[in-house]
Amino acid sequence: MSELTSFADLEIKVKHRQWVNAFKNAFAVLSMASPGHVVCIVGPSRVGKTKIVRELKAHLDNGNNYAETGLLPVVSVEAVNAGPNGTFSTKAFTQRLLEAVRHPMLSMEGSDEFSVMAGHRVERTTESTLRLALERAFMRRGCRYLFIDEAQHARYASKQSQAPHAVMDSWKCLAQTSGLVLVLVGAYPILEVLRNSPHMLGRKTQIHLSRYGDSKEDVVEFARIISAFERAMGSYVETNFLVKHASFLHERTCGCIGLLKGCLKQALTIAQAHSQVIDISLLEASTMSDSDLLEISREIAEGERLLFSSPRDPCEPKSKPAQTVVSKPKKKGEGPFRRKPVRYKPGHRIGDES
Repeated sequence: MSELTSFADLEIKVKHRQWVNAFKNAFAVLSMASPGHVVCIVGPSRVGKTKIVRELKAHLDNGNNYAETGLLPVVSVEAVNAGPNGTFSTKAFTQRLLEAVRHPMLSMEGSDEFSVMAGHRVERTTESTLRLALERAFMRRGCRYLFIDEAQHARYASKQSQAPHAVMDSWKCLAQTSGLVLVLVGAYPILEVLRNSPHMLGRKTQIHLSRYGDSKEDVVEFARIISAFERAMGSYVETNFLVKHASFLHERTCGCIGLLKGCLKQALTIAQAHSQVIDISLLEASTMSDSDLLEISREIAEGERLLFSSPRDPCEPKSKPAQTVVSKPKKKGEGPFRRKPVRYKPGHRIGDES
């Protein structure tokens, strides 16, 4: 059997239609975007959003060498839940931004002693002061684009219902004051936050990196991608074996190329370890569990509903809210078998003959 020790070649060979279209749309929008504009790249998990960020960053950097110019036209950072109990901390995120923009005094690059000193400075500095230093650093570095990957983690900012929307509005203000184009990249849950963020309304462009659905064109393209993976896997898979099971792979990966690649990578790893050819039992064992598949399917269904649902016509009269029936409070002494006894007049007692 051929020795295939890396799955990286598959990334190079398979550039599929959904990814290419989303990349072209995003690059065109970003090339023409003005400072303060927001571009939101959304899609299901494991569909290739992070790869798009890397490719866009490489194109928008335009060959810039930071060591020579001291400039950072593109800054990319991941929104991480770094607060207590897995919450999203705005101060911790500001610190990550200062690291990404390489602030000379407030980032922890360099020697260990310098990093410790910078950490103490950040800890003693108020968040508003850090924010001002960040805005100035963006301008000094000549930054034009700010990418925030995994932006849906802003949902965990606080238990207060308005906190995630406030974080989004704060990012929009940061882009406006620093002269940046803000690029939010995230899974579908970010759409609910964006819908309820008033500062974003009318100021954002959405790029959808979608999965492959059940349409004829999508099914054909998905089979073509599987065929490309199959060729790259060499003698560990029989000719047309994966294409023959394209429907099964589509169902067990929700049409997401990242999930497909993860499944095939696991199957290939096991096949290499045991020097065997991939069969249907190995393919089934390499797919997601039913519970994981159900959760991802639910997220995709809800995300596509949010993405394609039409907003209500503002001229349409609002439906009246359902009235809640409030029961009258019982008087003291009332309740089952606790009725206040009543003396009836003679001839009107229960059971008396009329």
